[in-house]
Amino acid sequence: MSSKNFQQEINKGLPSPAYFIYADNQYLLDEAVSAVKRSSPEAETDFNFNVFDMDPADTTATPEQIIDTLNTVSFFGKRRYVLIKNSQKFTVKDFRKIQAYTDSPSPGAVLMIFHAGTIKKDLRESIKGIKTICLDVKRHELPLWIKEKAKQKGLVIQADAVEYLVGITGDDIGLLSSEIEKLASFGSGTITIVDIKEIVGGSKDYSVFDLTNALREKNAEKAFRIYRKLSETTEPYSLLGAINWQYSRMLAETSDIRRGGKNSASLNEYYQKAFELLSNADIQIKSSGGSYPLEYLLARLLKL
Repeated sequence: MSSKNFQQEINKGLPSPAYFIYADNQYLLDEAVSAVKRSSPEAETDFNFNVFDMDPADTTATPEQIIDTLNTVSFFGKRRYVLIKNSQKFTVKDFRKIQAYTDSPSPGAVLMIFHAGTIKKDLRESIKGIKTICLDVKRHELPLWIKEKAKQKGLVIQADAVEYLVGITGDDIGLLSSEIEKLASFGSGTITIVDIKEIVGGSKDYSVFDLTNALREKNAEKAFRIYRKLSETTEPYSLLGAINWQYSRMLAETSDIRRGGKNSASLNEYYQKAFELLSNADIQIKSSGGSYPLEYLLARLLKL
């Protein structure tokens, strides 16, 4: 995982004279900037830590000013850290000026360029020779990222709890981090799926398991009563994720029990329609928000 590689560079004292760090997710870039700042002694930060933000453009420094800062002798004889945020605002010409510096960098400075988005072809030529790290976390890397993030907070999260957390939260790194912070606020220790249902889901009276059971029983009054209780403390998208996770578990359990049985075809058809409805609700919540798409989903699931 590249995020782990970046932390290893920090642990080694950022030995390279220049870094190009990029990600599609702005949260990861902001977190990386904070990590670099924490690695610098607080007493030296005011003197040897310089951040240039290229957004908004009307208040930004020029490449020449940044290079002058890099070549300025640092206080206390320590290394100077120069960070460029939102470097995607740079022109190719600007990057070439920075590249000219990296061809002969100052031995007393570390240049860190933070870039949001993908690296375009013409930019790749301008960052040759600069140590490049991608911070993006791929879907299959999320469990490891969650466990590492939780470990930093003194938590151990069980595997099924990690699966459930991703199921109800999705792959938004910022949101996942926020939920881990919430879990950490309740103290250290081992986090189980029950903890996440209570702390993240926010309800001890009912669970999504109760809701999906009511849906399968075609009990509309019970289903909407449970939904109203859950919706008091859970955002629509998180609740949708929890319902989707529960249906996935139900499908897996049903397939194991009735594999090849006479009801297999009808069960497969039921779950196929259920997941189509869940997918449509996901699109509607992302595009329009609000609770209506979720309420409409429940009504449709009750009719299956």
